[in-house]
Amino acid sequence: MDLIYTNKNKIDIGVLKDYSFDLAFGQDENNFQLSVSFDNNVCEEDDLVYIEGTEYGGIIDAVEAYSAEKTINYKGRTWHGILNTKIIQPNSGSNYYTVSGEANTILRSLVSRLSLGGLFEGSSASSGITITSYQFKRYVSAYDGIVDMLRSVGAKLHIEWSGGYVQLSAIAIVDYGNDDLSSDHIALHIQKTYNPVNHLICLGQGELSQRTVVDLYCDANGVISTSTTFTGLDEVASVFDYPNAESSAELQKEGTKKLEELNSSDLIEVSLDDEYDFDIGDIVTADDPITGLTVSSRVLKKIVKIDKNQFLINYKVGE
Repeated sequence: MDLIYTNKNKIDIGVLKDYSFDLAFGQDENNFQLSVSFDNNVCEEDDLVYIEGTEYGGIIDAVEAYSAEKTINYKGRTWHGILNTKIIQPNSGSNYYTVSGEANTILRSLVSRLSLGGLFEGSSASSGITITSYQFKRYVSAYDGIVDMLRSVGAKLHIEWSGGYVQLSAIAIVDYGNDDLSSDHIALHIQKTYNPVNHLICLGQGELSQRTVVDLYCDANGVISTSTTFTGLDEVASVFDYPNAESSAELQKEGTKKLEELNSSDLIEVSLDDEYDFDIGDIVTADDPITGLTVSSRVLKKIVKIDKNQFLINYKVGE
């Protein structure tokens, strides 16, 4: 797998040899480390590295040398990381930045708005995906903002080095049902809690009998109220000590958050191997034969390691 390096003017210089390339992108990190020997030290700050036709690449922000090991580490931001260090700001006098239109047209507009036109390009093809009055969060990173915008219409961001540019395009999220994936390539870790806390005694301001007390209850559907739901052996109670609450309303609000947390004690972890090539935003579904649960999780992060043409991908998924 050829890893091309360019100079800071985006002109191809050559192909790196005997390298180790580690990238992480998606929910967090969005950076890379590229390691070579002293003999292969050919890159400088602001040079670009990329693998044609993939999303694997970025800009070199730092150069690190280890004399004892005779190793050079180039560190930098992936394409995702560059987007992550750009901020979508509201127009002057506006509270929010709002967009409407065909998704790839919006991506082209954002590339221009963020002054990334020398390196990034929005696809000129029609995605068939329409955005209607999408309101970005205030001062959100471009990467997170774009991902959230596209997710709101069931789409994901596709990034690919092609034709001398980092090409951005919108494509539909793929939902891999349990019939689409072999169980040999999915590992599930599931803890199903059948008796979580369902009665929370919230203690606010005051002393002894004058202390503010609010009782909150959670029913079988997870609905929280002040009405008793479970009694006897079915009741699982706990105490929430919150003396800083300035009112009963605040105590109830914070207590509700705490009871939601205590009541949501199930644990679901999904591990995927590199048999399949998932994108950030794709959804994977699998069945667990022990608990009988069907688990659907969204791919949040990809961790890629390329070492002397050995290729390995790990995925982090949401709960």
